Amino acid sequence: MAEFLTTRGTSHHIESIIMDARMKVVLVSPFLQLSKTLYERLKDATKRGVVIVIIYGKDDLKPNEKNSLAELKNLELYFHENLHAKCYFNETKMVITSMNMYQFSENNNREFGILIDLKTEPDLYKKAENEVKSILEHSDNQKIHKQERNYFKEKINNTDPGGFKKVPQIPKMGYCLRCEGRINFDPFKPYCRECFSTWAQFENPYYNESVCHCCGEYTDNINMAKPLCAKCASKIQAN
Repeated sequence: MAEFLTTRGTSHHIESIIMDARMKVVLVSPFLQLSKTLYERLKDATKRGVVIVIIYGKDDLKPNEKNSLAELKNLELYFHENLHAKCYFNETKMVITSMNMYQFSENNNREFGILIDLKTEPDLYKKAENEVKSILEHSDNQKIHKQERNYFKEKINNTDPGGFKKVPQIPKMGYCLRCEGRINFDPFKPYCRECFSTWAQFENPYYNESVCHCCGEYTDNINMAKPLCAKCASKIQAN
């Protein structure tokens, strides 16, 4: 029998679907902004040889999101302009829900869904799976490749005794460490207002966050005390 899920239950079972996948995991979400946790689960799944199929539809992906997805082996990415359905499944379990695969939805919205088990609800599971196949057939395959992006514009330094020299210019815009939204670049203020108010409840400068404040790429050991990845930090120091 299908099981009713609240917001927390929905997030939990989507993560479990990725973790338990052995051959394929399919993620259907109009809005796509993976949390660091789900991204890491997907990376682990690809190491097991799992094929990742993602269908999204409303907004184009940000350059940093494309670069992150490009690192996932066995990824099939599709775009469907009129997509509004949200469905996540592997070989045995499926979640149909109101929740987008969007970090803001997981943390802030009131969502619900249903969990379907292939063993107990084979007809329901197959009908939903066939509808996703139909959506897939009418979607555009998106080819993405990791690109080396220049986050720092160059300026001319004419004070160099050896002549003119190009040096990195600090960017004006950065990324919120937690929600990945665009904010003014300031390593001393690497959160948007909303995320900072949440962080300020505990004020742990070493609490691990999602992305580098400068380039917006997923990285490990990013926090209030160290908001920049090693590559961006080295360029800032050189400047």
